[in-house]
Amino acid sequence: MLRPALLSFLLYSNLFAIGGYRTSVVRSENGFIDYANRVIVCRGTADIEEKQSGDGSLDVIGVNLKLSKAEARAHARENLVDLIKQVNFDGRTVAELMVSDRLIESRVESLVSSAFQQGEIEYLEKNQVAIALAVKMSGLAEILVDAEGYLKESMSRPAYLITRSTVPKSERISGIVIDARNVYHIPAMVPKIFNEDYNLVYGPRHYTRSRSVNRGPIGYAHSMDDRNVIRRVGKTPLMVEVKTSSDDINLMVSNADAERIRDADKKFGVLSDCKVLVLLQ
Repeated sequence: MLRPALLSFLLYSNLFAIGGYRTSVVRSENGFIDYANRVIVCRGTADIEEKQSGDGSLDVIGVNLKLSKAEARAHARENLVDLIKQVNFDGRTVAELMVSDRLIESRVESLVSSAFQQGEIEYLEKNQVAIALAVKMSGLAEILVDAEGYLKESMSRPAYLITRSTVPKSERISGIVIDARNVYHIPAMVPKIFNEDYNLVYGPRHYTRSRSVNRGPIGYAHSMDDRNVIRRVGKTPLMVEVKTSSDDINLMVSNADAERIRDADKKFGVLSDCKVLVLLQ
């Protein structure tokens, strides 16, 4: 059986490949933004210069390899900062948020400085070494998500707990699935859901800041068989179709489906628990 670490490495190696296009993954030349798994990965490369000292010692080769690894890691950090700037927060990119608040830029650079290595160090053709670094979106969300406008922690466990306990488990609504496979939708860290009258159905006031940071308000998947589905919305979610909208970031549902979502939240607290998932093409 493959170990989890190896499985993770194989997964991200495949995502660097050309095939397997998924709209929840935004690729760049050096990495990708994975909105479904809430991670940003970028690779850096450097040339390996093999030089020997006059007495034929191999010690200098080892020193040069260490320097090459350090250079590759530095390039990976630079590429990671550039890629993070492309992350779609709420229709605004991180780069746009940096312009409005210079403190964000320094905090992003600090986040990247603590990025973890993703997978093994690669030795490429043409005598190069490559290192991939990654940061979780929860770390980025901690920087970007405001303190105000969210459900208070003291209100995150309301009366629905009593209602939920009286309903048989097989009849409970375990989450909300928004089927957006028939429309063009751009993934984002904190999209909102509206009804046909542009009234908010799901947004920051429905969940706490801590849930927005750690879990993310919305999950993404490409079919009901994806492993993200049960983990996010359980086995008995309410399915609704998204309606066509000129807004590529936020989602629109019918007024009738909006009422079904609100009713499910009152009875089972699916919105306050961020048990919402969007199916993408």
